[in-house]
Amino acid sequence: MIILIFFLGHWFLSLFFQTFFLHRYASHKMFTTNKFFERTFYVMTYVFQGSSYLNPRAYAIMHREHHAYSDTEKDPHSPHFFTDVFQMMYYTAVSYRKHEKS
Repeated sequence: MIILIFFLGHWFLSLFFQTFFLHRYASHKMFTTNKFFERTFYVMTYVFQGSSYLNPRAYAIMHREHHAYSDTEKDPHSPHFFTDVFQMMYYTAVSYRKHEKS
């Protein structure tokens, strides 16, 4: 039972930091914070997302592109322009890597 609680807690915290830090803070700039809390959320996002961690800057750029060009050819992950989900995910990964390096 303790193991189940641990994994559910870890999963919930991963979702929380994805939503709170990457989506609301980095992408939409819904609030501001000081450098201490920004770094704290950065580290906590890294800890709880593990191998699925995304760079906040690259995530924000790609997410803003998604909103700006929703369901057009410039949308980094619109399902309307790919024949299957694997092509869409590959293109999304390539787009993310491009933003991560820039």
